[in-house]
Amino acid sequence: MIERNDPARAGVRAGRVVGLLTAVLAVVGLVRVQGTFYRDAGTLFGLVGIDPGWSVVAIFWWTVLVAAVARYTIGYIVGSLIGVLYDWLDRPPSSVLIGIVLAVGVGDGFLAGIDTRSALVGGAYVVAWLCYVPAFYSIYDPDAGDDRSGPLRLG
Repeated sequence: MIERNDPARAGVRAGRVVGLLTAVLAVVGLVRVQGTFYRDAGTLFGLVGIDPGWSVVAIFWWTVLVAAVARYTIGYIVGSLIGVLYDWLDRPPSSVLIGIVLAVGVGDGFLAGIDTRSALVGGAYVVAWLCYVPAFYSIYDPDAGDDRSGPLRLG
């Protein structure tokens, strides 16, 4: 069976690329503040009267894992939605796709910049989102036509 030319499917795959990039950024950001996390969490445990021991380390690495999975999932879902929007807009020129991705990237970068108190980190998130466009077009070929030999969609 031939896979049809589907922008949503290309969006999912390009979103995975962005998800991986932003997951790496999240992990690096958390590892940068690892010592501060241990100190602050140890203080909080101490105030409650609990010996922090290895629990602070476990909490930190659990947080890193959850952050990485969440960032990957966000990239996956939003990438798919961008692909669906691209198809819904009847496959506009690449400048429209760049604008959509830039709007998402700036929003995500703004929130990441506030969270980390770093404009550099916020900018890195914007660049990670801009990687969506070449990934999308390397998977999706707008000139390939409408090949409907794949699975039939109902509706």
